[in-house]
Amino acid sequence: MAGRNDVVIAAALEVVAQAVGQQPNGNAGANAEVRMLETFLRNHPPTFKGRYDPDGAQTWLKEIERVLIVMQCTEVHKVRFGTHTLVGEADDWWIGLLPILEQDGAEVTWVVFKREFLDRYFLEDVRGKKEIEFLELKQGNMSVTGYAAKFVELASSIHIILLRLLSSPNESSSRMGCVLISRGQLVTRRSEIFPSW
Repeated sequence: MAGRNDVVIAAALEVVAQAVGQQPNGNAGANAEVRMLETFLRNHPPTFKGRYDPDGAQTWLKEIERVLIVMQCTEVHKVRFGTHTLVGEADDWWIGLLPILEQDGAEVTWVVFKREFLDRYFLEDVRGKKEIEFLELKQGNMSVTGYAAKFVELASSIHIILLRLLSSPNESSSRMGCVLISRGQLVTRRSEIFPSW
């Protein structure tokens, strides 16, 4: 009798195994996303608390983008993972803004997020000061390496300013986008960046 029960149990297990194997795995996508988030977090992305910290905002954005690029994230994952590292006031700001951006079923891309983030944490007066500092940069008493380091630092700020401008070509501020470096030429008027304006 024991042998017959073993055969019945083995047959039953085989039927169960086949049934489980035929069921679609509805959690496969969710599991993949969880693994991607775990990979993202293993890269130790920085957090951003908000408040008035333009340099911190710029550094946070640069570091987050570095991880997102290496992971080859989709636009949706960039927003999800990047905003996952916002804490405190910055997280409160994003939680309040997201429903407004998603009105009418609009997709919130990384470009949209960056535009809103820079509007909030890399204020126009700071952008203007960085533009002026970049335009007026002179070596003076600095060493060549010191001058080059300052140039790269300010160029990084100008890059952020241009990203902000390019993501909002209808921006009304006359100070936005005063600088563009292209093939060694300095462009100082918005009309040179966007001739159709």
